[in-house]
Amino acid sequence: MVSHIYQRKVNPDSGDSLALIARRIPPGSTVLELGVATGYFSRFLTEEMGCTVDGVERDPGMAEAARQWCRQLLVGDLERERLADHFQEEVYDAIIAADVLEHLYDPGAVLSQAGRLLKPEGRVVISIPNTAYGGLILDLIAGSFQYRDEGLLDRTHIRFYTRASFLGLLESLGFEIESVEPVQMAFEQSEFFGRLSRLPVPLKNYIFSRPDACAYQFIVEARPAAR
Repeated sequence: MVSHIYQRKVNPDSGDSLALIARRIPPGSTVLELGVATGYFSRFLTEEMGCTVDGVERDPGMAEAARQWCRQLLVGDLERERLADHFQEEVYDAIIAADVLEHLYDPGAVLSQAGRLLKPEGRVVISIPNTAYGGLILDLIAGSFQYRDEGLLDRTHIRFYTRASFLGLLESLGFEIESVEPVQMAFEQSEFFGRLSRLPVPLKNYIFSRPDACAYQFIVEARPAAR
């Protein structure tokens, strides 16, 4: 099976997850990016923001494309590698996990390593899909749970979170939540719209009146509480 190649454009003026993460990274920061894919975000951080970027990527082909944008790049599985064996402790202003943790069997085991690598004022910046998104709820009501190459039901997603369950995970690991910002997406613009557009309007209105129903993802910023 050929692995899916993740490639995105970074538009700093947009409201998508990468733009919102970038706004939380001070220019010139030292950053560890978990799951760099082909390096599109590492390149933006390096070229446009003057950051020093180290990275981790499991797929050798994508890692090769990303290598030129990283000072140090570990080609390995986040769930098998001990990050402190490869990266210096207390050197990073930020550790970024952009659409990565949902692909792991045990995201908590990876997050629990972050504290040792961060500077005392450092933090993790994470984007995570919202399983309570209204389009996905309507899909379930229609009896469907259809995996796709990308999106909320990316076929490689292993873990699924709502706002409460993900923040609960961070807090259980000793993180202090600094901010949570939803990445909004209208139902009509989502991958769920086509077939579900025929569902009763009152049902759709009710679902999308619920908290976080229009939040496609969350951008979460957190610090190790003990620091």
